[in-house]
Amino acid sequence: MLYAATRNNLTKALGSTHFIDSLFATSKGDLTPDAYVAHKRHIAAPKPLSAREQDAANARAAEAGAAYEGRHARASPALDTGAGVKWGDGVEEAVKGLVAGDEGRVVVLVRTFTG
Repeated sequence: MLYAATRNNLTKALGSTHFIDSLFATSKGDLTPDAYVAHKRHIAAPKPLSAREQDAANARAAEAGAAYEGRHARASPALDTGAGVKWGDGVEEAVKGLVAGDEGRVVVLVRTFTG
């Protein structure tokens, strides 16, 4: 337990984002390039699931995909310039001014419906 706490504190102190992987070795053979490739292959392999677990995972993935597609379909027409949105004169320059960091600049876009 002391080793795990010390290892965790050291990793945090050094910056956990700098570490790609954690390896636990019991022999020198576990630290070879071939062993690392085998470790990466093991991590990337699909998890062994029972038929019931696989069905549940498939259902969750289908629900997540449907929810994402639904959100995307609702948000897309407002953002897609190909859906009939025409930008007025000067909009591009105004937005570029925001990106340039001009202080005190506000861009207000108003959408008018015709027809």
